[in-house]
Amino acid sequence: MGIRGINLNLRGHVGLTLTVLSLTFLLLDLRDVYYIKVLILSAGFSSLPDIDLRVGLPHRRYTHNLIFVVTTSLLFGYLTSTLLNDFNLGFYSLIVAGVLHLLGDVMTYMGFTPFYPLSSKNIALRLFKSDNRFVNNFLLISGTLLLMLYLKSCYNI
Repeated sequence: MGIRGINLNLRGHVGLTLTVLSLTFLLLDLRDVYYIKVLILSAGFSSLPDIDLRVGLPHRRYTHNLIFVVTTSLLFGYLTSTLLNDFNLGFYSLIVAGVLHLLGDVMTYMGFTPFYPLSSKNIALRLFKSDNRFVNNFLLISGTLLLMLYLKSCYNI
């Protein structure tokens, strides 16, 4: 998999995160700057589980499971607690980013073990390939449009 494939996956993960959070915040009428921070951080970290591709670990083995998501969320919560006196901002942003990443990946052909190391059950819905250009671009475009709609609703612009 080349850089092009990683970029397409990045588009899909960022787009999925923007889509889900923007729509959720719109529907729940959450219009505070705090939620915008969560949205930005979650989108920014939405591909964190794919760090395995950069550091030479087997793809979707050690970083595509709930233990990795919770551990990195706790660490980032500690960091934002130390720097910003706000544990929840970091914790919830990474929990959302990680869970949405796993939900995005479960729809692809390539399976993974979300409960590793507690279970070796491999899960894949096999709806589309992770580098499907249409799906990834659709998610990014829909996420961007919903983000713009959400920000417009926050600031009446």
